Amino acid sequence: MIIVQTAGATLLLLVAGALGLSWLNTATIQHLVNVRGKNSSQLWLTKPGLWLHELSHALLGRLFGMQIADFSVHDGPQASSAGHVTLRFRQKSLWQRFGLFFAGGAPLWVSGTLELITARYVFWPQVPLALINQATFNPDWRWALAWLVGVFLINLGASLSAADIKMMLRGLPVAAVLLVIVALLLWAVAPTALTQWVALNWLLARLIVMLGAIAGGTWLLCRVLYR
Repeated sequence: MIIVQTAGATLLLLVAGALGLSWLNTATIQHLVNVRGKNSSQLWLTKPGLWLHELSHALLGRLFGMQIADFSVHDGPQASSAGHVTLRFRQKSLWQRFGLFFAGGAPLWVSGTLELITARYVFWPQVPLALINQATFNPDWRWALAWLVGVFLINLGASLSAADIKMMLRGLPVAAVLLVIVALLLWAVAPTALTQWVALNWLLARLIVMLGAIAGGTWLLCRVLYR
């Protein structure tokens, strides 16, 4: 049971969170494309998010030791995709195959991390992390509008293509096996750490819900601004 609550819950949250957030952000982009009558690579609004999207794949790939074989961002109507990164990895390297899971979903996790970190300083300036709650909410309105604009632009690139999801799923079996092994080792030598792991899963769930709220807000803002 503890394996399900730790390794199983972590994998479920990451996969479900990635697919859910990607669906929301894709809906925002699709609405914008439908209204403007152009593909996403031609819209200047999508450029910051697009660059962050591809850079995120490259960054996570390099962190896991993969080689960047190709990196490109397209802006023409003839392009089959807005951009892509080709990563080369060693088939026999469990670490790199594990990294495929995170490199595939990198645009969501990198953009989400940026959004949450900057939100902490915009809406809870000079408030310790342990004291962040509704009662200590004290926005710095000078930066709040800039944060909203930045989040809107970032989320226009925070969606996963079919190739991205395929990369994630390709790394999923290795990720599952490694997380289960870690859980079993902790159960044998440091069982109290499993309780902390469960607590971290609850924190991860709350963070994903927050990112979902931000993505949903971006979708709503796009529907209001572009009709």
